[in-house]
Amino acid sequence: MKGIEGSQFDDLKLNSETIERIPPDLGGTSIVMQRHGKYERETGSLTESGEEISREKSTKIIDDFIDKIPEDERKGLVLIVLASPTELNGGQRSMETAQVAIDSARKVFEKYGMPEGNILTTDPRPVEDIEEPRIFKENLDYINFLFDKYGKGTQAFWKAFEEDTHKGERLQFGAEGPVDMSDRYAHFIDVLGRYSRQFHAKNQDDKKRLIIWVVSHYDTITTYIKNHVANIPQEKYVPVDYDGGVTMNINPENEASIQIGDTKVPVELSNQGNITARVKNQEI
Repeated sequence: MKGIEGSQFDDLKLNSETIERIPPDLGGTSIVMQRHGKYERETGSLTESGEEISREKSTKIIDDFIDKIPEDERKGLVLIVLASPTELNGGQRSMETAQVAIDSARKVFEKYGMPEGNILTTDPRPVEDIEEPRIFKENLDYINFLFDKYGKGTQAFWKAFEEDTHKGERLQFGAEGPVDMSDRYAHFIDVLGRYSRQFHAKNQDDKKRLIIWVVSHYDTITTYIKNHVANIPQEKYVPVDYDGGVTMNINPENEASIQIGDTKVPVELSNQGNITARVKNQEI
C-alpha cells in the first residue's frame, strides 16, 4: 500500500464535490466510487427527493467529465456502471442510484452527440464484493450480540461496529469486521484495475477513455479510504454524504491515484488482487 500521512486528512469529509471530474487520459481509466442516494429504511428504496438529487448530481458529474475532453475525442469515452446488490425490505438503494446514473449518462451523451452504445451497461451490474457489512447476512450471532448491547441500528451500535470495539467477540463469532470489509472492497478495486488494463490492451489501435462508476455504501467507502488510501485510524469517523465519494484515476502506465482536495494520493493496485489488512502505524 502507498498512501500518505493521515494527519493531512484530520477533517476529511466526502460528498459529491469530492468526486473529482478529471477525465482519464486516452488509454486511461477513472473509477468513480460513490455512495448511494438518500433512501427510506421502511422500503429500502430511494426517496422521491433522493432520486431527484441523485439524478442532479450524477448528471453534473458526467457532464463535467465530458466537458473537459476535447470535442473530437469525446466519442472515445466509454462508461460501465456497477453497484452493490444489497437489499433492505425489498429495495436496492445502490442499484437504484446506479440506474439513475445510467439514465443521466444517456441524456448527457445525447447532449454531446456521443453514441449511447458507449454506455456498456444498460442496467447496473450487481457486485457482491461491494455490498454492505456482511454481519447482516452472514453472522447473525455477532449482530445480535451488538443489538443486545446497544440496540438495533442505534448510533452506539454503529460506533461499536465501526471501531471494532468487541473484536475478540467478533472473531469468536467468525464475523466480518470493518477492516475485513475495507479489504474486500480494495480487492475488487484491484479487479477493476486488471479489467482496465485488459480493456485498454484490446483497444490499443483505437484508444479509449474508460469510466467505471461504482455505487456502494458509506461503510465500504469510508473503511477503504481510511485503511487503503489516507492511512488514518479505523476508529476515526470519516463521513460520506449520500451521493458522495471519490475518484481513482489510473493513467496509461497503470499508475493509480485518488485526488482528495489539494492532495493527490498514490494507490498501489495489486496484480493478483491480494490485499493485506493495514497494520497500525506501518511505515509508508
